[in-house]
Amino acid sequence: MVTTEVLTIGSGKAEGLIVPALAGEGHANLIVIRCARGFLMCGYLSLEKAEQLGDVAVRVAGASFEDVLANKVTGMTPQAAELGIKEGMTGLEAAELLNS
Repeated sequence: MVTTEVLTIGSGKAEGLIVPALAGEGHANLIVIRCARGFLMCGYLSLEKAEQLGDVAVRVAGASFEDVLANKVTGMTPQAAELGIKEGMTGLEAAELLNS
């Protein structure tokens, strides 16, 4: 069952989406947190495609919203880097920049 949740990020809101066990039982979740100016995504989604589409996208691993916000950024589109997002910052730090 797909889960959606409104998350508080800084002084704003973000929309979280989890598709559990995307490829079936025992597989990883697909997670996206959509902020005002872009989104955080799990490794299931393609940074290359996001870049081709001109999206502001940040890759962070995790099995839950809490994990994605606590874990470190492992990649981003150039558009996200232009907003000041850097590898090694937490997902929450990146989300706050995406929501400012």
